[in-house]
Amino acid sequence: MANRRPRPATRPARRSGSAPKSAGTAKPGRPARTSAASTGSTATRGRPGAEAVETPAGTRPTPGPVRPSRIPPTLYAAAAVAALEALAGLGVGGWLTVEAVVQHPVGLAIAASAGVFVLAIGVGLGFLAWGLFNGRRWSRGPTVATQLIMLPIGWEFLSGATTAAGVVMLVAAVLTLGLVLAPPSTAVFRG
Repeated sequence: MANRRPRPATRPARRSGSAPKSAGTAKPGRPARTSAASTGSTATRGRPGAEAVETPAGTRPTPGPVRPSRIPPTLYAAAAVAALEALAGLGVGGWLTVEAVVQHPVGLAIAASAGVFVLAIGVGLGFLAWGLFNGRRWSRGPTVATQLIMLPIGWEFLSGATTAAGVVMLVAAVLTLGLVLAPPSTAVFRG
């Protein structure tokens, strides 16, 4: 341990002619940095592709847009179909619930809970339609999952008195899946 050199208490002196680094100097190939104190504002540090937004000092910066500013027609169409599905779910769920309460069937709890379940699906689809309409990333996965669940349900409805409902469910599910997974829609969600 005696072989160790003691560290100097002060930093070595700078060479003459070298200036201290300031916030405004830049290395070759890199843009100059400016400090918030010198400019009186702060700039946001967003994700790649995000625009920096100048804000007055003392306020919270807001990130710039990270997705295309324009929502493609395919996404608007998917939101419209999902909204129609939501309205149908609300209508059918409300009808099932009211019918269960008015008729007082033997399995009242089961009949009423089926109606409430369909109502909840209608509300959820409405929320997803709003997300698609505004290009929210979180809306894509649940929308795809919901449409994939609707495919076998629609297939089961193709027999008997529910054939028309089954056809409508299948067409709506396939159409929504196609529109949400279309390349212009996917670009918004990846943006």
